[in-house]
Amino acid sequence: MGRGRGGLWLTRPFRRPAVKLFQRLSAKFMVGVGGILAIALALSIFVNTQVVERYYLRRQTGYVEAAGQRLEALIGRGMEPEEGAQALEEAEKVLVVWAANTSDYDGLSEELREKFRQKGLGFQKFWLWDQDYISAVRDGRKFRLYRQDKLNYGILVEYIPLGENLYAVAAIVPEAGDFVRIVNGFGLALYALSLAAAMAFIWFLVRHITNPLGRMEEFARGISRREYGELEVRTGDELETVAESMNRMSRDIQEYQRRLLDKNREMEELLDNVAHDLKTPIALIGAYAEGVRDELDDGTFVETIIRQNRKMALLVERLLDLSRIGQREYLQEEVALDRILLGHLEEQRILTEQRELEINTNIASGAVVSGNEELISAVFSNLLSNAAKYAERGCVEIALTPRDGRYCFRISNEFCGEMDLARIWEPFYVGESSRNQALTGTGLGLPVVKKIAERCGYQTDCGRDGSRVWFEVVF
Repeated sequence: MGRGRGGLWLTRPFRRPAVKLFQRLSAKFMVGVGGILAIALALSIFVNTQVVERYYLRRQTGYVEAAGQRLEALIGRGMEPEEGAQALEEAEKVLVVWAANTSDYDGLSEELREKFRQKGLGFQKFWLWDQDYISAVRDGRKFRLYRQDKLNYGILVEYIPLGENLYAVAAIVPEAGDFVRIVNGFGLALYALSLAAAMAFIWFLVRHITNPLGRMEEFARGISRREYGELEVRTGDELETVAESMNRMSRDIQEYQRRLLDKNREMEELLDNVAHDLKTPIALIGAYAEGVRDELDDGTFVETIIRQNRKMALLVERLLDLSRIGQREYLQEEVALDRILLGHLEEQRILTEQRELEINTNIASGAVVSGNEELISAVFSNLLSNAAKYAERGCVEIALTPRDGRYCFRISNEFCGEMDLARIWEPFYVGESSRNQALTGTGLGLPVVKKIAERCGYQTDCGRDGSRVWFEVVF
């Protein structure tokens, strides 16, 4: 196992855990396909032995019956028996003989047999039964199959009484038993070949499936051990799609863990900063409270306690604001940006005059957006307060202007101190390393602005132009 960019690369060979035979995909596929082939073979043998011969005999019976009907039509049109028999024999694969009706069944049977022999058709077994003759006279026709032992064929005869004669239409019916056995033998051989081919195909198919599945399993185990990498599966099918999804999942988990670690780091820094910023006020309040108790107050102790208490209250309020922004539901309404901005400028006027700051404004009138007045007011308040505290000299430039169908708020001021713009939106980050609270406040104003912008979909940006620092919010 090696380490590369983005995590660990899986190089260990996959070891498939012990699996019972019939729990393997290969065994399931083979049993399934083999079972299907066996069922198909059994059905084929059953059909060949039980259905094919009967179907063929029925088909031949229909053929002979059609020939007999044609003979009836020829004789019915007045054709002589010789002419009718000859015409039918030339058109169909049958032989036709006839004899005069008589009650001497034995004589009639011998005469028909002799005439068949004269036409080249010899019978090993042939006899006209009296019930066959009676049925032919009664029903108009009678079929009888004479099986010829050891000759592998039978002779199908249709008896038709027409006028004073009894006609016999005969056709040879090959014995289907041997043919069926041959077909079944070929079926067994074909089944064996098909089974062998199917097993080989299944083996390759299962390897095509199980090898990627094995890599996927090892990849998933690696993720559970926080070992990340790229799963390489190039099959061009759904397995490759699943592998790509697993890679995306791995990247998402890595990104989630990175964000979680960042959040944990931010939380630790937040706790450290809160403890740091509360430590001094709490110590001062305790010390001055003891001074009041010991009657050492020179008239400033209570005022100091109140001032430090206000600092702690402001810090807690900002922390609560930062926490509530992502949790509360805020009403969306039409908000006049220019009205809110002018109101906050008036609130900051005393502080800017005390610091002798010049305020230059370019505020578009009628600047209305859809949003929440409380959140937008917090954005303006924090950015104006930040500029009033950090501006070192000269003027503070404030602009609210249209931009591509939206409104852009921009504020800039002079600041010569050190500032890491990449961390400017982080909680408790301040530009002065001394963390002089008289100058820097709580260090939570800009994080509140960033959190509101992310919640509402506003764009934020900041930068430096020489000695000037600027912030932008696009509503």
